[in-house]
Amino acid sequence: MRAFLKALAWLCKIAAIAFWLGMAWVKVGLDVSNLRATSPPVYRDAPEDWGTPAFYHRAYLEIAALTALVGLAVLPNRWLVFSRVAFALSLLMALIPFHSIAISIAAPSDLVWMAPLAALFAVLPLSLILGFWRRQKGEKVNYV
Repeated sequence: MRAFLKALAWLCKIAAIAFWLGMAWVKVGLDVSNLRATSPPVYRDAPEDWGTPAFYHRAYLEIAALTALVGLAVLPNRWLVFSRVAFALSLLMALIPFHSIAISIAAPSDLVWMAPLAALFAVLPLSLILGFWRRQKGEKVNYV
């Protein structure tokens, strides 16, 4: 059972690192280009409030949240689960993306395309939970 939990924790940690670094590369690139643009963007999902203070505040908040999630994904779990307080704080930060999913679900049909996204968001909290669980059982948690 320990080997299975360790393998699952490693798999979740590697998937979280790959997913959040990829998200940061794409999202921060788009946000920075929109922040530096001299005219409103003309793509389909362009923000309607481009150029207003609300747009800039939202973009900076999204970049900060994404930076925190990338930091959680890259940091070793032994640093994130060394105490119950550190585990609770890191788990709460890892659950940030689920807020946007909860807001976006307007109808039951939205669950069909939101479920794979929620599964990708869930690998980081799952990795933290598995690392904390292993630590609570007395196993030494090196990285994951």
